[in-house]
Amino acid sequence: MAKNSALKDFFKNTVKKNAEQQHVKIWLDTGMPQLNKAVSGSYRNGFPCGRIVEIFGWESSGKTYIATQAMIAAQKAGGVAIFMDHEKSFDSGLAEKCGLNVGTDGDWIYQQPETFEESIEYSSYIVKTLRDSKAIKPDAPIALVFDSLASMVPLQIFQKFEKKANGKATDKDNLNMNDNTALARCTSSHFPALAQWANKYNVCMIFLNQCRQDIGVVFGDNTKAPGGKAPAFYASVRIQLGKSQIKEGSERIGDVVTAKVIKNKVASPFKNASWSFYYDTDIGIDAIDSLVDHMMKIGYLKKNTSGKILIGEKTHSRKEVVEIFRQLDKAKIVDLLEKWHGDNAEFADAAMDGSKPEVEEDD
Repeated sequence: MAKNSALKDFFKNTVKKNAEQQHVKIWLDTGMPQLNKAVSGSYRNGFPCGRIVEIFGWESSGKTYIATQAMIAAQKAGGVAIFMDHEKSFDSGLAEKCGLNVGTDGDWIYQQPETFEESIEYSSYIVKTLRDSKAIKPDAPIALVFDSLASMVPLQIFQKFEKKANGKATDKDNLNMNDNTALARCTSSHFPALAQWANKYNVCMIFLNQCRQDIGVVFGDNTKAPGGKAPAFYASVRIQLGKSQIKEGSERIGDVVTAKVIKNKVASPFKNASWSFYYDTDIGIDAIDSLVDHMMKIGYLKKNTSGKILIGEKTHSRKEVVEIFRQLDKAKIVDLLEKWHGDNAEFADAAMDGSKPEVEEDD
């Protein structure tokens, strides 16, 4: 007892108070319950605030749409959405149709930084100022999106291009191997602080990223994301997107997008979620239609021998089932799924496990 007492006195008088154990308190809904489940372990949650999330995939795989849904969730919760557009391709009109407020109410901040360093410094300043000024409530979320990491130009490369444009370039301003690794060095030096910053100011920091083919890989997955190893290390959640075609006759009308959570420090990793994306802008992503597919996949909905779907004692076509669920409040569907999944976790979780998403490049 004397020893324990002495040890207690030592900690009381010498060691700083233990830091509060960190856990996620605020989540941002992705707009798709099945993706929420794959990322957070709950159909109600989504992306974690206070953490870094990386979403990477080939072009037109729906990365910006997912980020937009997270920004909408932040605004609905009384927070702020910040978008750093390095690709210079954000469609504010389409985002507004989805429900994002892109007006001048103060909950939407849009910038087009020229360099990696400018983007990080300015967004960090915005986040700190928002919290320090108490312009939003302490528990109001901030969604900070960078589109995309691969397009964030390091300052040293940007300056060389400026010199060439101004006719002041010399031989030392030619791009070289040192410039090829500049982005990786930028992420390596900045991401440790960004992870701390996200935690300190409770920001959901979302980095969208592209895909590259690793020509040195003969067997297995030969895709990789640009930016070096730091983003993969410091991200709490990494999502790889793949897609396959939806055709009507010979016409391609959309894609089935598959998201695989290849790293997860907030829930179980290696879960899959999928949804249908239609090129018709009046449809886009049909959340209920895709959710019905998910419910069939995990066994919540079952087919009989004739291919009809059973609901109670009645059978329906898939189209009829979609219309039935459209009449229900989405929150009620989520509650039903949450309870059922908990009661049937072993089978349902196994159904959400999967191999690498099918990645298909356009012809």
